[in-house]
Amino acid sequence: TAVPVRATLDRWALDACPHHGPGLAAASDGGWHAVWFGIRQGQAAVRYGRLDASGQPSAQMPVRALPDPQAEHADVAALGDRVVVVWKSFDGQRFVLRAWASRDGGRQFELRDLATTTLHNDQPRLLTHGGRFWVVWRDVQQTRVEAIDVP
Repeated sequence: TAVPVRATLDRWALDACPHHGPGLAAASDGGWHAVWFGIRQGQAAVRYGRLDASGQPSAQMPVRALPDPQAEHADVAALGDRVVVVWKSFDGQRFVLRAWASRDGGRQFELRDLATTTLHNDQPRLLTHGGRFWVVWRDVQQTRVEAIDVP
């Protein structure tokens, strides 16, 4: 019988519905890529980390905060060693759809801005199809479908 394994030790508590749920994608080595919101050492952030096949945090790859202190509603997907994390961010005037793309299994990432809106919007959703990454992001006027190329 499978036993739940705690993947993070963040001390996060929310007296409401947890709208910043985690994201999880299978890694090519049998482990997992994970994104989540948490508070660690007094710092609230959306973080990325690797889990081994049993769900334990990887000792080889430290947990990292996303390179955006306003990141929220992150999602993650993987195709072989290619990994993409997407999220939305609010800079005080507009929402920005951002991506963090890796070609080496999550060791190094490149930051990209994909789209912006000033309208009410939903959280981005990431998927793979045809060997490519796609993000779907909806606001009150349109649904955007953006390809994220990671050669």
